[in-house]
Amino acid sequence: MNRPVRSRRLLRDGLALMLGALTMLSLPPWGLWPLGPIGLGLWLRFCHRGAERWRDRFEVGIAFWLGAYVLGLFWMTELTVPGWIAAVPVESLIMALPLSLISAGARWRSVGIPAALVAGEAVRWAIPFGGVPMSNLALGQVDGPWLGAAVLAGPLGVIALVGAGAVIVEGLCAREWSAVSWPALFAIGVPIAALAWPATAIDGTITAAVVQAGGELGTNVDTPQRSVRLRHLEATGAWQGDADLMVWSESSTSSDAPLEDSGRLAELESLAERRDLVLIANFYERAADAERFRNTTVAINPDGGLSGRYDKAHLVPFGEYVPLRSVVEPFADLSLISREAIAGEGPGLLATSLGDIAVVTSFEVYFADLVRDGVRAGGRIIANPTLASSYSTSAVPAQSLASARLRAVETGRWVLQSSTTGYSAIVSPDGDIARRSELREAVVLSADVDLRSGSTPATVLGSWPLIVLAAAVLGGHALLWLRVRRE
Repeated sequence: MNRPVRSRRLLRDGLALMLGALTMLSLPPWGLWPLGPIGLGLWLRFCHRGAERWRDRFEVGIAFWLGAYVLGLFWMTELTVPGWIAAVPVESLIMALPLSLISAGARWRSVGIPAALVAGEAVRWAIPFGGVPMSNLALGQVDGPWLGAAVLAGPLGVIALVGAGAVIVEGLCAREWSAVSWPALFAIGVPIAALAWPATAIDGTITAAVVQAGGELGTNVDTPQRSVRLRHLEATGAWQGDADLMVWSESSTSSDAPLEDSGRLAELESLAERRDLVLIANFYERAADAERFRNTTVAINPDGGLSGRYDKAHLVPFGEYVPLRSVVEPFADLSLISREAIAGEGPGLLATSLGDIAVVTSFEVYFADLVRDGVRAGGRIIANPTLASSYSTSAVPAQSLASARLRAVETGRWVLQSSTTGYSAIVSPDGDIARRSELREAVVLSADVDLRSGSTPATVLGSWPLIVLAAAVLGGHALLWLRVRRE
């Protein structure tokens, strides 16, 4: 390869790398939502469009997503640096492959780009290790005009709109006005259709409260659970309000198995009876062999004690268990993950005297299908006990809150997110934040919320229709590419 050509490739790939990082600034905690479609659109125009061969499109795609995920997944370094080093190229590969199938001169390029983004994110949310849906493009749109589209097609629908926005930016930069028409219609029409969709039915109104125990960020799982429990008790005891439902955060208390026989449960049953409320709390339940544990959320009625439990089903890789531990252990300090969690089974649903409550624990709030399962099973409100204290920055707490907002819109339910030291919040079915804590704050937040029934299109249909459609579009582009290559 001659020097001028190599220099041009290096400049192109360097630009792609920078535009990938720029696109990630749409994510919380930065929240510059227009940069999602703008960053992608500029990359399409000035990097992807000029790559005529498949290998060149793949190269600029890898460069773009490396820039995106080096920044967007940097929070992983606080769990595992080797995991971050491995995840960034894997996630980049997953996203770059479908986009490399869309050539600059392909017919229906404006359809292919959104389809490729949907396909890439759908795969990324499933593999490896059960998926890494954090730092996805939908999270960057919770303060933008496309959030409401989640009621129709969930987060993948929002990502398709980001793709349409990117095609608009590309067309405007290239002054190809005809290429902008249908993406603009799509980007404007879908949110309007979402606004017109009927809201879910209100079955009743209750007062709900979320408790944030407070404390420092950047602590690890070895922080004494006793102090966390005491801070929850202190915050609850100091609160002078009344509530029908109260949610404590993840790992708000602990016990040896079985927790049903523990003094900690009896303590919480007494609290629920004294305050005359339904209490949802989370137990770190140590297994009998002391080498494993369960992440268990329970519901306690004020007059009947324990009414249900849910063991977290989707565990955090390198957080609650270590994939391929024997391979990773020689290269990483795994002392913070000395015990491995035992996975439960879904759906996450707790029966209470207020009716059924859907529950997802911490990381599970990123998985739309887990929340939908709980709502389909009868959940009339969503509880999300979470932790976030392992991270020293606001990135993970802010993304968790953004996920809660997406889950609220797509299910038509209120979401009660209770964090130990991160952001605790009460989120309405239209994605608005009714109440929100500050980081590290010890506080009890309360608001009147609705118990709701009924389904949204996103709840009924799930992700599969959009995934199948995206796969069909990509299949058509792949066949066209193969035919052109043969000719």
